[in-house]
Amino acid sequence: MMIDFEQEKYLKYVDNTFIIDYPQELKIIDFHTHLSRALPGGKNPKSTPQFPTLPKHNQMDLSLPYWTDKAALNQKYGGPFAFFRFIGEGLSIYKDMISSGSEANMLLAMKVMGISQSVVLPISTAKKDVTMGALDSQSRYPEKIIAFCSVHPRDPEALSKIHHYHQLGAKGLKLKITNDEIHGNFKHLIELLTACSELNMPVLFHTGTVSNLIDRPLSFIMNKVINSTAIDILESLLEACPHNLNFIFGHSGIGQYKTVARLMKKYPASYTELSSQSTESIQYLIDEVGFDRLLFGSDWPALPQAITLSRVLQATENHPLARDSILYLNAEKLLYH
Repeated sequence: MMIDFEQEKYLKYVDNTFIIDYPQELKIIDFHTHLSRALPGGKNPKSTPQFPTLPKHNQMDLSLPYWTDKAALNQKYGGPFAFFRFIGEGLSIYKDMISSGSEANMLLAMKVMGISQSVVLPISTAKKDVTMGALDSQSRYPEKIIAFCSVHPRDPEALSKIHHYHQLGAKGLKLKITNDEIHGNFKHLIELLTACSELNMPVLFHTGTVSNLIDRPLSFIMNKVINSTAIDILESLLEACPHNLNFIFGHSGIGQYKTVARLMKKYPASYTELSSQSTESIQYLIDEVGFDRLLFGSDWPALPQAITLSRVLQATENHPLARDSILYLNAEKLLYH
C-alpha cells in the first residue's frame, strides 16, 4: 500500500525523506530518541549518513499503529521462516540505528524538524551499562539533549547507580526488558521503580506488540517472540509500586493502546508516549484519558520523526491546547516539575 500524500495535510515525502509541511513554528520535545553511543555495541559515528525510514514506503498503512499494512505484517510474521525474517529485520534496524544515530545527525534532524529538545533513552543490558553515553551528550548539548539513564534490574549495583545517575543529571529511567525478565526480576524491579518514585524520576518502559494486528495464525515461537513485551504483566508490577510513580508506556503499547488507556485510568500518575501510533489511536487515547498525559516521541533514528508528528497534528486539529500539551507542555511538566 502506497501512502496517498494528497490526503496528507502535513506529511510530505521529499528526496526519500519524510518531512512536515506546517505553516507555523512549533515548540516540540521529542520524548523518545536514541544515540548510537548510548546503545550496546554503539559508538559515536563520525559520518552523517542518510538514515532510512521504517517500514518500507510501499508497505505502509498510516491508519494502523506501527504504520505497516496487514498484508506485510502477515507475510513477515507468518510461515516457517518468520523467525529468521524477524531476527534479520531486527539486526538491520539496529545496524541502521548504530550507523545513523550520531550527535551530528540528531542535531541536524532536530533542526530540519523544528524540535527544541530530544530525550535520549539509553538501552543498557545486564552486562553492558551505556548510560554515560547519554549523559556525556547531555553535558555537551545541555540546551538540546536531555538524558535518561538505563539500569538493568539484574545489575547488582542497580539501586546505587540510580542515585548516582540522578546526581549526574539523569532525568529519568529507561527500561527495555522482556516479560520473562520482568517475571525473573520482579522484586528487583519494584525496588528500582520505588527508588525512581522517591527521586521524582519518571520511568519510560518499552511496551507493546503488533500481534493483534496480524490476521494469520502464528507459530509457537513467533507468538512468544512477538508477545515478549505485551503489557498485560505490567498491571501487577504497577500495583506493587508506589502509585505516584510517573510510569510512561513507551510506544503506547503499539497495537495494545486500548490496554494502555485502561491502565492509565487505573494509575493516574502514568503517562504514555506516542511513537508508532496512528491518528486514530492517538484520538482514541485523547478521548479515553485526555491529552494532559500524552507525550510526543519518535523513536528516532529507528523511526522517522515526521510520521508521528503528523499523526499528532492531525489528531489535535482545531485544539491548540491539546497540541501544545502533547508536543511539549506535558514533557516539561514531567522533566522540570
